[in-house]
Amino acid sequence: MLNVLKVRIYPNKEQELSLAKNFGCVRFVWNYYLNKTNNQYLETGKGMTYCDMAKDLTQLKKQPDFEWLAEATAATLQQSLKNLESAFKNFFSKRTKFPKFKSKHKKQS
Repeated sequence: MLNVLKVRIYPNKEQELSLAKNFGCVRFVWNYYLNKTNNQYLETGKGMTYCDMAKDLTQLKKQPDFEWLAEATAATLQQSLKNLESAFKNFFSKRTKFPKFKSKHKKQS
């Protein structure tokens, strides 16, 4: 049996801004690499692994158009890549449906 402890937080304005930036960057990374993995799978028949995505993310953050990704915590971006890889593994083992793109208007967690 798993025990769960839910805690409500009351962030100040600065913390709210930081959380919003992190949520936005994580959502962008998820959607970007979901799209990139889909395209690569259509072209080559193989998707991207976590290592491939992590290497590419490092290069992506260095590009002038994506420098804003450096504002987010690196651990959150890497965790979103791990979650995406896990979502694909669960899909291919027929446990869940195909991973979906994340929306700004749904629950932020």
